[in-house]
Amino acid sequence: MIRKACIVLGVFGALSSMAVVNKTRTNNYDDLVKELEGIKDSKTDLEYYSEIIADYQSGKYRNLSIRLRGFSKKFPKSPFLDNAYYLAGKLALEEKNYKDSVSYFQRVISEFPISNKVVAAKFGKAMAYRNMNLNSQSLAVFNEIRRKHPQSPEFFRAETEMKLVK
Repeated sequence: MIRKACIVLGVFGALSSMAVVNKTRTNNYDDLVKELEGIKDSKTDLEYYSEIIADYQSGKYRNLSIRLRGFSKKFPKSPFLDNAYYLAGKLALEEKNYKDSVSYFQRVISEFPISNKVVAAKFGKAMAYRNMNLNSQSLAVFNEIRRKHPQSPEFFRAETEMKLVK
C-alpha cells in the first residue's frame, strides 16, 4: 500500500513539474514576444539600446529591427535613438539589404541633423548606393561629404571610394 502511494505521488509530482515547465516555456515565449514588440514596460532606454547593440554584434538583423521599432515607439526622444538607427543601417548594409540600409541612414541624416553619426550615415548611404550600382547617387553623396565635412575621417574614405567608382 505504501509502495502504491509512493508511485502515485511520484506520477503526480512528475505531472505537476511538467505543468510548471510547460507554463514556464509559455511565459518565456510570451515575455519574448512582448519584449520584441516593445510592450514590456520595465526597461529603460539604455537597456533597450544595450540589447540593440548585442543584436548588432551578433548579426541578428531581424531581432534588431523589431527591437528598434519598439524602442523608437517607447522612447522617441532617447539620446541613443540616432545611434540605434545607425547600427540598424550598418547591419542592413552588411547583410546586403541595401534598401533598408539607405532608409535607416536617411533617418539618421534627416531626423538627427546634429548627431555625431550624420557623416558616417552619409558615408554608409553612399556605400549602399554604390553596392546597388547607383553610381551617380553614390558620387553625389561622396561629393557632399567632401564639401561639407573636410575634417572628418569619412572625407578621406569618400575620396578613396570615389576613385573606385569612376
